[in-house]
Amino acid sequence: MGLIDKAKELSSQAVEKVGDLGGDDLVVNAIIRAAKKQVRLNKLLEEQGSDQRVTGIEVDNAIPPKIVFIVKSQSE
Repeated sequence: MGLIDKAKELSSQAVEKVGDLGGDDLVVNAIIRAAKKQVRLNKLLEEQGSDQRVTGIEVDNAIPPKIVFIVKSQSE
């Protein structure tokens, strides 16, 4: 097997691995964890008398998934 063929094979394997890492299960687990964290954060904010609440979650399908919490004042 030539050097070019070996490089193509390794490159294909790397793409498959990256695809596996960004699979649906990873994203679903990130969403579930983020939703649970949102509940905990809102409870803590309320206990501390804060007017702020986590009102939304954005998920960026990256490796690893990026989670962004949207925080707003209840008076808004």
